[in-house]
Amino acid sequence: MSRILVASAQPGAGSTTIAAGLGHRLALSGRAVRFVRLSGDARAEDDARTYATFEIADASGVPVAEADIPADDQAVTIIEASSDTDAAALAQRLGATLIFVSEDATFAHDGATVIANHQRYAGPNAVAEDRLLAAPTVARLIEASGATVLSRSEEGDAAICEHLVVGAISHDAADAYFQRFPRRAVVARAEKVDLALAAMLTRSECLILTGGHEPSPYLLDRAASTRETTLLLAPEGTVETMRDVEGSFGKSPFSHEVKLERISALLAEALDPSTLAALAG
Repeated sequence: MSRILVASAQPGAGSTTIAAGLGHRLALSGRAVRFVRLSGDARAEDDARTYATFEIADASGVPVAEADIPADDQAVTIIEASSDTDAAALAQRLGATLIFVSEDATFAHDGATVIANHQRYAGPNAVAEDRLLAAPTVARLIEASGATVLSRSEEGDAAICEHLVVGAISHDAADAYFQRFPRRAVVARAEKVDLALAAMLTRSECLILTGGHEPSPYLLDRAASTRETTLLLAPEGTVETMRDVEGSFGKSPFSHEVKLERISALLAEALDPSTLAALAG
């Protein structure tokens, strides 16, 4: 079968995201897929572990050297290059189709397919910036807010928070208001027990209580017994906490099945079937 080498044209362009999405699309078309993350940079170990969490393909879970890339078999091998690699030379040595992922829509490279990522608008070979793909994990929100973890949900730190919602600033009831925002983190004052309870009853992924005050024991019991919402206590007020966490979007490394499915769907729109077939050989 064939080899596909995916490399970033600029740091942070999203080669892991695009490689994972390509693998998902090829797996949906009936191809056997293998992910390989080459060693050589700081992201290699985390990326390799991420690939191993996806059930649609084989992956060792550890980065490998070029000489240790598995021999060709019946699988399409998608190889992510390390950041300092001469990707064109490596692709030639491996006999691989080369894909560059670029944030610059004008970037071009002879002999390579270029996929423009993080674009304002979607189009041929272009993937638009997407809220779900940029969404932080609960772990990232904990880090950004400096919060104490009072109780973790079953999904825990890996849960995705697509929306940050402050209380129920609406004419709607709190539960109806919260349900308008899928995969949400709710930020509310610790003493606002009614809002906090509504956030948990509607199964918010994360509830950040602000002000540093000890929350109601009822909230602690509810969070621990249902394990549907991660409950955090931030040291600062609501305004300051929102300031701390709002920059978290786009900062979490790519992971999670829902993000895999989303990038796969976006690539289905960006790449016509003939292009995908040519990449797979």
